[in-house]
Amino acid sequence: ALELIARAMRAGHAFSGGLKMVADEMPEPIAGEFRITFDELNYGLSMENAMLNLATRVDIPDMKYFVISVVIQRETGGNLASVLENIAGLIRERLRLFGRIRVLSSQGRLEAWILSILPFAVAFILFVIWPQFISLLWTEVLGRVMLATAGVMLILGVLMMWRMVRIRV
Repeated sequence: ALELIARAMRAGHAFSGGLKMVADEMPEPIAGEFRITFDELNYGLSMENAMLNLATRVDIPDMKYFVISVVIQRETGGNLASVLENIAGLIRERLRLFGRIRVLSSQGRLEAWILSILPFAVAFILFVIWPQFISLLWTEVLGRVMLATAGVMLILGVLMMWRMVRIRV
């Protein structure tokens, strides 16, 4: 959407014309949001208020970057088309980086799943094969203490593994 607005501005259209093009040519839900913003501008709302309303409705950081850049450019002047192209490039690079991080952390997520399920699988197999051996864990006092300690350590370990493989961009 930002690249479409930038191309429209380079072709000689006004910023509001670029908003109209996005509203007409892009898929939903982005088209609807830009249509509302275009209508707000046509009904006489100031550019700053219409853009801030857009940022409020679409609560994602990329939209806030766009709105802030448009509002600042309106006050200071400059080439809005190149600013929008730069923001679009940054957004694309950020999404590409997010995808790469997801791929690289997929092995860690798989290991976290396996290590989270492994104690229960081993306990079930032991219960099926040798029930007298594993029954000591809940019939003896020391066994219950060991189960409680292992449960706490398992929960802490799972939480730590999930925090390590969840990377925010």
